[in-house]
Amino acid sequence: MTAVWVINGWRQQECSASAITKALAVARERGMQTYNISRIGKRYWLVCSREVTPLYDLAATVRRHHRKVEHGIYLAVWRDQFVVVVWKNELLQHCVACTANEAGLAHIKLLLERLTGKTRRYSALLLASSVPHYLHDYCLAHLAQWQLHTDQVDIGELPHDKRAKLRDIALPTPWQQRQRLFIAVLLTFTVATATGWYLWPAKPVQANEQVKVQQALPDPKGVVPKVLQELPNLFHGMNHLAGWQWHSAELRGQELHVSLRATYGRSEELQHQLDAAWQVLPQRQQAAAKYAWPTAPFARQQAGFSVTYLDTADWRSRLQRYFPTLEVKQGQALATAQYRQRVFVLKFLQTDFAELARLSQLLTHPHLRIVKMNLQAGPRLRSELEVHLYVPQAISMEGAS
Repeated sequence: MTAVWVINGWRQQECSASAITKALAVARERGMQTYNISRIGKRYWLVCSREVTPLYDLAATVRRHHRKVEHGIYLAVWRDQFVVVVWKNELLQHCVACTANEAGLAHIKLLLERLTGKTRRYSALLLASSVPHYLHDYCLAHLAQWQLHTDQVDIGELPHDKRAKLRDIALPTPWQQRQRLFIAVLLTFTVATATGWYLWPAKPVQANEQVKVQQALPDPKGVVPKVLQELPNLFHGMNHLAGWQWHSAELRGQELHVSLRATYGRSEELQHQLDAAWQVLPQRQQAAAKYAWPTAPFARQQAGFSVTYLDTADWRSRLQRYFPTLEVKQGQALATAQYRQRVFVLKFLQTDFAELARLSQLLTHPHLRIVKMNLQAGPRLRSELEVHLYVPQAISMEGAS
């Protein structure tokens, strides 16, 4: 069975494992499904893909196959595509595939022209047997200073190196596996029964207060805090739009509206870059996109039902304990004929979408709703949430016929 190769993948190169770990976190936020880390000399080559099919990294495979070539260009044709891999020692310079037509040929020629201006004393041009004659002749004419090696192995004949195989992005990296093994051995000699409670908040014991509600109540304003868990996938890639920059997002009722500004992009290109869940609203020199969350039914029972009690003092202390940079302020209480409302403002000056998703685990109380949400883009995300705790009023129907 012929391997499926990752060529135009999402790639990063770093010299430290910690930098690769951070890059993997970014890849998860952008919706990548698989990854591979190849150690080439003292550098780590990271490649990620949204595909879950078993894949192999072409760049790392070609580099290992030509391990004696210090500086090389590997050129081949695979599945009606021109493929070029360029490296210099431990540094991957290019790994590109484009359609094998006139436009693709022009792109490959432009890439090769950038490599012709300097002396290439220890450089090799590796042409696979699949390279057509006209491209072979072009390389002879324009890359004469490179050492030419023809009839090299084709992509379909490259060995399937297990070290280049992509794996589920949810799986830990090799150094994380070693770290976990060390911790597991250490814990066998440590009494740690009490520490588990501190790792993540335990579900508080909740008391029930019986309130007799004699009529159906309207849905309260806002969205359930669980929607915060959707933000990493909803915003993945938003910071890397071609020709566009997003600068703010605001909750309006059940809809999240994002404001975008054009740098050089056009509004008709924007929809193709955003997740399909967004609806684009074009404007002059800017645009807006909106995403609608469904309404969550609240208290529609016709007879008496249990209202879950929330110890707000303990809840606020738990918020501060597990999110030290979170500012928690209590606003003025509100009341209507149907609900009593306690208002809380949660603010992060520096955060990210993954942290907001974790915050939702402390907002699981059934009577909490996010009524306002403001997000500001920047080097670090800024967020402000207004959370209401709704308590149904006891409505008496005495005298009603």
